[in-house]
Amino acid sequence: MKKFRFALEPVGTLRNLQEMRASEVFSRANRARAACDSALRHQQLRVAQFVESLIVQRATGLPGSMQVSFMRAYRTELDEEKAAGVALAKAAQEQEAARLLWVEAHRQVKLIEKLRGRAREHFQVEVIHAEQRQLDDRLPRGSLLSPS
Repeated sequence: MKKFRFALEPVGTLRNLQEMRASEVFSRANRARAACDSALRHQQLRVAQFVESLIVQRATGLPGSMQVSFMRAYRTELDEEKAAGVALAKAAQEQEAARLLWVEAHRQVKLIEKLRGRAREHFQVEVIHAEQRQLDDRLPRGSLLSPS
């Protein structure tokens, strides 16, 4: 009895490696997006705190020279918040691209597994047919037709 050999086994191995690498890239993209999201929330909190302190300073009477420096600092905080938002959008795009690559790699692995399953089924049918032929060859030709 011959052993089952799948001709596309090397291709399956390569597809599994590609899927693993794509999964790692997707995981890194997820972590990067989470870090960017955290940085944006932190920056939004800083801007909110800055606005609160600016309101308090104006209520207590802020000298004109201080108002200019506070407004510059406020614009800087807003620019940093905008940059964090842009970084988050970029990280989200990279995450989506990595997800699509991983999904495609996973689909390729499933395709190879499906082909392997079909080949195994075909092999098993061939084995059953070969065994049946061997049994048929062992029986005398007319033994099934003659009454016992």
